[in-house]
Amino acid sequence: MGIPDFNELYEKDGDTYQIFFYRTQRREEDGVTTKDECTPLIFKNGALNGWGDTAYNLMKN
Repeated sequence: MGIPDFNELYEKDGDTYQIFFYRTQRREEDGVTTKDECTPLIFKNGALNGWGDTAYNLMKN
């Protein structure tokens, strides 16, 4: 999958979440990738737990 465009790391309720953001769409042809152009992949304790904005928002709350 290559190197993600962005990544984040969280600890919540004793679990470690790592989120990789990969660009999946282009909103503006400005040559700059932003998070709103990316799809997040959520890993919980090293295993894929979900993907997409809904899963990302549920994890953060």
